[in-house]
Amino acid sequence: MKMLFLFLLMLIVRVAGVDAQSDITKLSVTYEVHYLNYAEDDSLSRDIAQLDIGTNTSRYYSKVSEWYNFNPVGKAPYPGTKIKNEEVYKNMPNKGLVTAMHWPYWITTQDSINHLFDWQLVEGDSIVCGYPCHKAQTTFRGRTWTAWYTLDLAYNDGPWKLCGLPGLILHAQDSTRQFIFDCTSIEKGDGHTFSFPASKRIRLVTPEKAEELLLFEAADNDAYVYAMSGGRITDRIDAKGRHYKWTPKTAIPYEIFPQNHKKKK
Repeated sequence: MKMLFLFLLMLIVRVAGVDAQSDITKLSVTYEVHYLNYAEDDSLSRDIAQLDIGTNTSRYYSKVSEWYNFNPVGKAPYPGTKIKNEEVYKNMPNKGLVTAMHWPYWITTQDSINHLFDWQLVEGDSIVCGYPCHKAQTTFRGRTWTAWYTLDLAYNDGPWKLCGLPGLILHAQDSTRQFIFDCTSIEKGDGHTFSFPASKRIRLVTPEKAEELLLFEAADNDAYVYAMSGGRITDRIDAKGRHYKWTPKTAIPYEIFPQNHKKKK
């Protein structure tokens, strides 16, 4: 009996330390996201994103993309939107890490969640989505961010990778206004489960390499797909069934590494 008790105790301790592969939604936060996709764009694109917060983890993703995952045929009920192909998981699949993934997961990065952002609390207050908010600023990988967070929702989380403040981030934007996150609704979680994707396409790279690949993807999409997929390329067909060629573009990433841009010259 004593041996059985020790075995069960060891099993409990072992399970408690296992990294999370799934969680249950306790709070769902919707953001309207405005972003500059390419330097050649005349205006910001718009996506609708959701942050699902669980017991110990969170998942940030495009609601438009999620709708198409379950409704491959039809038009998403989000007019005027364009999907930003990204997902961000905090404390999932590994505790203490922020995992950012660019669909189809060929570009995946991981950062330690502790002290990822060096926030400075500054003077200023506002009301966002009905919640009183305080102001904070940080400089992170080539961008200066201003965030508005609320102490009424004590989650050190927010859109994209943004986190580490003493309350939930409801609004954030970089100083160039190329990326803007604005909370539009906050709802109690409906209890649905979210999981880390089990995909064989996942390739872990450094944040610097991730930016290099994003620039490559935009500049020569056919070559990028060929290189990342193992030599497979499919024809490009638009909504009317017409074939078209990729036009070289200049990506605008969240994170900027000067060495990548020196390589282009």
